[in-house]
Order: sequence, then structure tokens, then C-alpha cells
Amino acid sequence: MSISFRYYVDDDFLKLEELVLKSYEWGKPAWGFSRHEFCRGVHSAWANVKDNWRHIVGVWEEDNKVVSAVICEGVWHGDAFFLFDSLERQRDSELLKSMFHHAETHLSCFTKDYKDKTRYLHLVIPPEYDMVKKMAKERGYQVTQNAERSLILPFSEKKFAVVLPEGYTIADGNQTEDFWLSNTHMFSFNYTLPTSETGEKGFHDLRKMPGYKPELDLCMLDEEGKPVGIAIIWYNERMPYCELEPLGVTWWSRRKGIATALIYEAANRIMDKAPQCKGMLGGDQQFYWDLGFKVEAIHEIWDWSKEF
Repeated sequence: MSISFRYYVDDDFLKLEELVLKSYEWGKPAWGFSRHEFCRGVHSAWANVKDNWRHIVGVWEEDNKVVSAVICEGVWHGDAFFLFDSLERQRDSELLKSMFHHAETHLSCFTKDYKDKTRYLHLVIPPEYDMVKKMAKERGYQVTQNAERSLILPFSEKKFAVVLPEGYTIADGNQTEDFWLSNTHMFSFNYTLPTSETGEKGFHDLRKMPGYKPELDLCMLDEEGKPVGIAIIWYNERMPYCELEPLGVTWWSRRKGIATALIYEAANRIMDKAPQCKGMLGGDQQFYWDLGFKVEAIHEIWDWSKEF
């Protein structure tokens, strides 16, 4: 049976998550487990991603089974990611053409003022997707100086030493309110209205995601019991490493070792829970390098643009 296209529906979430989990078999995916769960969870309140995905995410099926998809974070940044059920699937040139066309027509964005009347697309391509890169070049895409790097903290049999500021404690998702997370996130990344209006709802929805585990949802409380740091770990037994998303420390609580303590506590918990887990995926800032995170993969970003 030939491959056919259709638009995404919300019931496809776990079907696409199956593609995500399969991708760990051949590499370190750019669109990973934590990104999939976080975007559908938090961004449903923050950016209406549930409906956005229904309007723009593309799904391709063969014999009633999803074999590929084109997805984005759903916040209209012009980002795009390709998902496949196998590494070999990218060698289907007709399928790739259809996926590229869909990304260019449905996921590309323009500047708010329409000033240059141009649509832009930023396609994130993992190193294993050689045929995707080949077709991107053929279609006029340009590889940029920007890239998404996967930094991973390797685990050993030895536990990490967790040092808390005096009077501080760590609570988890079995003990904390949704708004404790949204407050901490807001004060960590320094945003306000309109996103802050839906912050609590966003984290409430995140806690309903199928991959969420409350014991891996950590919150640092200061001596007054106020939340000043958060770290959530995402892990599935089909992954070789766990993933940190998000990590935040309120702006007035920096330089106290809070982020380090949260990461080390999370690492210890996941090592107890899943000894086969080999490390933790984190961010790409100097802080992570200083903690011993190492670059394990580099995902190129290829840009496309077209006047309309």
C-alpha cells in the first residue's frame, strides 16, 4: 500500500511518541522525548499548541501505521523537525519531497510587520539524516552557523553529592502546587504578561502528560518554604539517557548552588530508579560545561526562505 498524508489529530500524540522513542535506536534525536512531552504539555496553555499542531503538523501513514511526521514546537517560530519510523525511511525520495513541501508551506513563518514579505523556515537535522541534508541542499536550504548541541552528563556507579544552602529543602511533584512551578519558571526566565496568565495551567497540563513522573519533578524551597528552583526529569526505559526539561532558578537565588543540587538530586533519583540509564541530557550553556556535561551530538540548522 502506498504512503498517504493526513493532518495531525490529538490522538496521534502517542503514535508520534513511538517514532520519537524509535529514534533513540540510531542516534540522539533533536526532537526528543522531553521536547515532545513538554511542548504538548506546557505550550497547550501558553501557545494553544493542541490546535496549532492540528492545523500544521503533517503525518504520513502506510498500512494504517504512522511512518513519518513533520512537527514543530507550535509557537510560530518557523522551526521544523522530521520524524521517521526507521533510519532507512529517509531514503524514500517521494516521501521526503512531500515532507519538505509540507514544512515549507505550513510551518514557515514571517516577521510580524510583513516588512520583507518573506517566509522563513529553520529545519533542525540530526547527523544521521544524510538524505534529508542532501535534499535540503537540493532545495536551496543553507546550513547556518547555529546548531543544537546535545550535552550529556555521564553517570557512573558513584552517586553525586547533593549540597543544599542552609535551611533549604527539596520537594517533589507529590508535594508541590502547580503554581509553585509556574512562579519559579516565570521568575527564572524573567517574563510576565501575557504568558504568566496561563503559566499555572501550563504546568498543570504538563503534569498530566503520559511520561510525567512526580518523583522526578523537583522543587527547591528556601528557608521560608518558597519555591526558588525547579528541575523536571523525563525518562523512558527505551532511552539510553534521561532528559532535563526545564531547569530554572529564580533571579534572586542565583549563585547559591541550587541548580547544581537539583541536577545532582535528579541524577541520583534516576540512577536508583533506572540503573541502566547512562546519563542526563541538559542545556548548552557554560553552566552545564562546568558541571561536566559533554557534547554527544550536533544537530545542524538549515534555513529556507521564500518571498510571498
